[in-house]
Order: sequence, then structure tokens, then C-alpha cells
Amino acid sequence: METLSNVSQTPRPEETSHAAIIHLSALSSLIGVPFGTILGPLITWLIWRDQSRFDDENGKEALNFNISMVIYKIIVIIIGLILFLSPLFSLVNEDDPTAVLLTVPGLWIMILGLSFIFLLQVILIVVAAIKAGNGETFRYPLTIRFIK
Repeated sequence: METLSNVSQTPRPEETSHAAIIHLSALSSLIGVPFGTILGPLITWLIWRDQSRFDDENGKEALNFNISMVIYKIIVIIIGLILFLSPLFSLVNEDDPTAVLLTVPGLWIMILGLSFIFLLQVILIVVAAIKAGNGETFRYPLTIRFIK
């Protein structure tokens, strides 16, 4: 985990507060906001991106990370569903009751994969918010850079 060095001057206290809020806004999905992991950072970034370069950099980073995590969750769900449903389709065609047991790995891949991504996402969001509050721009790992 590294920090970005392209933000040269020390950010003002309101900038660090804004940046921390941008990161933490992704957790709005935990209180039931639909698509909050993307909408939270997007809305807060759009509000503060023109006020400072520090907030702009943190907003891009938070948005890229959360979009990447949604993509990873979709991939895990697709793989899990394929592994879960394919034995059930063979059960319909061949009347083999043991095929139901083969659905278990797909279900576990979905449960464990989504749980891992969720925990990683929450931990990294909190770390990024703390770093932003300290005036640093956190560079999330495993992030696809959509917005540059």
C-alpha cells in the first residue's frame, strides 16, 4: 500500500475532512442506501472535486476502488451461480440425485468470496479515511483505474 505523491502541498483541515467523508460515504450502503458504495463517493466527490486537488484525487481513488469491488462481486456471483446451477441442470436431465451435492461448492464460493470482498472493502475504506484525515492520499490495492 502506497500513497500518491502528486498532491504536493499540505492539504487544509477542511480538505482532509472532505476527503475522509468521500471515502466513508461508500459505507452508506450499510445503512440501506441502494448502490451506496458507488453513489456515496460519486456524489461527495462531485461536490468537492473543484474545491481542491486533494479532494479530487481522493474522490477518484474512492470511486475507482468501489466500482472495482462491485465488478469483483459480480464476477464471484456469476462463477458461484454457474457452479451452483450446472449440477442442478444435469439432475433434471439424468435423474442423478448425487448432483445436488455438487451444488455446495458453488454456494460456498459465493458466500466466502462475497464475505471476503466485503470485509476487505470495509477495512480498506476505513484505512483510506484515516489516511485522508491525516492529509495523505491512499492508493487502494486491486483497483481498476476507470477515472484518471
